[in-house]
Amino acid sequence: METKTVGILGTTGVVGGAALQTILASTGHRLLLGGRNPEKLREQLVGSEDRGDWLQVDVFDAGQLADFCGRCDIVINCAGPAKQVMDKVAVACLEKGVPYVDVSGDEHLYRQLLRRKAEIEAKGLTFIISAGVYPGLSEVFPAYVAEKELDRIEQLELFFAGQGGFSLNAAYDIVCSIEEDTGWGMSYCREGAVQKIDGPFHRSYTLPQPAGKRDTYPVLTEEFCQMARQHSIPVAYFYNSYQHSGILNQFVMIKALQQYKTEEQKRLSANMLLKQFETKQPGVEDFTMFHLNATGLRAGASVRLSSTLLYRGDWNRLSGMIAAKVAHLLTEGHGSKPGCYFAAEGVSATALIEALREQTMELTQEVSEQKGGGGR
Repeated sequence: METKTVGILGTTGVVGGAALQTILASTGHRLLLGGRNPEKLREQLVGSEDRGDWLQVDVFDAGQLADFCGRCDIVINCAGPAKQVMDKVAVACLEKGVPYVDVSGDEHLYRQLLRRKAEIEAKGLTFIISAGVYPGLSEVFPAYVAEKELDRIEQLELFFAGQGGFSLNAAYDIVCSIEEDTGWGMSYCREGAVQKIDGPFHRSYTLPQPAGKRDTYPVLTEEFCQMARQHSIPVAYFYNSYQHSGILNQFVMIKALQQYKTEEQKRLSANMLLKQFETKQPGVEDFTMFHLNATGLRAGASVRLSSTLLYRGDWNRLSGMIAAKVAHLLTEGHGSKPGCYFAAEGVSATALIEALREQTMELTQEVSEQKGGGGR
C-alpha cells in the first residue's frame, strides 16, 4: 500500500492524541502534526520520530493553514472549538486539493460545504464531517445494522449513554448549538421527516451495564434523519441520556435565559456545563455505549434485534479513533464517490465498525423471531 502523509490538527488534545496513536498503530502512513505549541507537538512524536514531523500552525492563520494542508495527502481536523473553526480547515484543504475528515462538524458546516459541492467533486475530493461519537457513531452503528444484520428495518430506537472527560471546547460548542437551536427535541424521524412525539417526552430505561437505569430524552439531528432516509427506515428514534439530571437542567437553563448572547456569556455557560459533566457515577469507569433495538425482516422472517456497542474508555479518545479510522478507509479507497458527506454515508458503515472492533470495541447482539411474523 502506498504510504501517505496524514495531517492531524489539534493533536495536543485528547481527541487529536487518540487519532495520532490510532494512525501510528494501525497504518504505515507518515504523520504531520499541526498546532500552536511546538514543544507539545514535539512531545507527541517522542519514540516515533521516524514516522512523522510537526509544523507550527494556527488554524485561524490562513497562510499557515494553507502551508500545512499543502504538505498532506489527507487532513484530520481535531482542532476546536468547532463553532469557531467552522470551515476554515476544509476550505484550505479544498484550495490545496486534499481530502478532509472532521471529527466535529454538524448540519451548519454541512450546508456551508454543500455550497462548494461542485468544486469538491470537480477536484475528485471526499470531505467527511461528523466523524466522531455523537454525531458520527450514532449514525454509523444503525447504518451498520441496516447494511449487515437486517434485510429491512421497520422500526429502530437507539440509546446513547456514556461517561468521560469533557473539554471546554466541547462545552462551548454545545452552548453554540443551543443558540443555533440545532436539532429537534421531543421528536423522532417518520418516513424521513421530523415528527413531534405525542405524550411524555422522556422515559426511564434500563440499559446494559455499565450504564444501567437512566432517564432518556428523545432528540433528533439532521445526521440521524439522513441516515434513516438513506436506509429507508420508516420509524427511527434516538434517545440521549446523561449521568445525572443536573446536566439536562443546565441545558434548559441556558436556553431559557438565553445565556449565549455574548462571547462572555458563552464562555460562562460553557464553564457551568463543564462542572456538571465533572460529576460521574460512583464506581463506574469511563465508557461509551450505544444500545439499539430494531424490528424488521431477516431471511424472510419478522425479527427483533437488540445490539450493544460498547467502548470501555473515554468518549473523547473514541472520537479520535473514529476520525482516524475514517481517514484510513479513505486512503484505502473505501470512501464514497467525491463530495461532502456525514460519516455514515461517506464510508462503509460495516468496514468502519469492523475496524473499530479491532480497537477493543465490544459488539453484542440478540435476535429473536417475532410471534406471528413471516415474510412479505
